Amino acid sequence: MTRSMIALAVLASLAMPAAAADARVTIPFPDKGGIDSWHADSDSVLYLKSRGGDWYRAELLGACTGLSFAAAIGYEAEPNGTFDSTSAILVDNQRCPLTKLEKSAGPPPKKK
Repeated sequence: MTRSMIALAVLASLAMPAAAADARVTIPFPDKGGIDSWHADSDSVLYLKSRGGDWYRAELLGACTGLSFAAAIGYEAEPNGTFDSTSAILVDNQRCPLTKLEKSAGPPPKKK
């Protein structure tokens, strides 16, 4: 019976990476209106609001100089038209790659 339990545990652990890959967060067609608005929390964290009203938190690879004060940003989508953790934003002709994209409740309250 112990061998059966070990075998099941091994099979379950092998199935986990596939499940995680299916849970990848994406925003469809950011360059065609899929992203309604955005809010920079810092030069390395950005909140994006989709056209459907969902919020996403994006972490950047490093500081994206000027993001906190940018009036506009661009979105570099994947070839299939989605925006995900392998995409990038463009700020003042600077390409800023993402390292993480996750669903969020929205930007934190403004600091007083």
